[in-house]
Amino acid sequence: MARRSDHSREELHAMILSAAERLVASEGPRALTARKIAELIGYSPGTLYNLFANLDDLVLHLNAQTLESLDKKLQESPFAQDPVADLMALAEAYLAFQDAHPHLWNLLFEYRLSPEISIPDWYLKRIRTLFAHAERALAPLFWEDDLRHRSEAAQVLWASLHGISQLASAGKLELISSHSALNLARILITNFVRGIRVNEVSIQDPDEDSCTQLGNRKIHGV
Repeated sequence: MARRSDHSREELHAMILSAAERLVASEGPRALTARKIAELIGYSPGTLYNLFANLDDLVLHLNAQTLESLDKKLQESPFAQDPVADLMALAEAYLAFQDAHPHLWNLLFEYRLSPEISIPDWYLKRIRTLFAHAERALAPLFWEDDLRHRSEAAQVLWASLHGISQLASAGKLELISSHSALNLARILITNFVRGIRVNEVSIQDPDEDSCTQLGNRKIHGV
């Protein structure tokens, strides 16, 4: 077993997350324990708790690492300032990433933190970074300063896409549709964008009348 002085805190931090990622990727989220991670890096389980407050803290950092990897994949998607084409490119990257990393994906969305754990701001920032890709693709449909409704549209669209991806991941999609996840994503995106254009409004706000809505938003391609 390695001595504490063999590696710096930064090196240990990276080693622990790397080992945890390999463990989850190969054996699934249920295999993630301090003891198994410690065995992989050649340290005692207590070493993990010198760098992470608890297993929840470690999982948050590991999930943040997964979100960062997803963000890099989304950044590679082509961008043509065509909402449908750009959103489809993002959806394809999203679904491909899920398919390539099923166990890490499950940890990301199925692991339940202890009730007393508050999600840190740095983690929420990682999530907002991902939504920014969808907001950028939706931008041609909104006034430049209409950040609120563009953000809401991105949230609704990604939540819908996530539902499709989760059904596909669980092997349940064929129970409700003959379409593949990618085809359903295409139908979703096409109709979502068409709905915005045809109605000349974005996400309806019950606190605003229709005249105010039309006066505050710019819709392209009607």
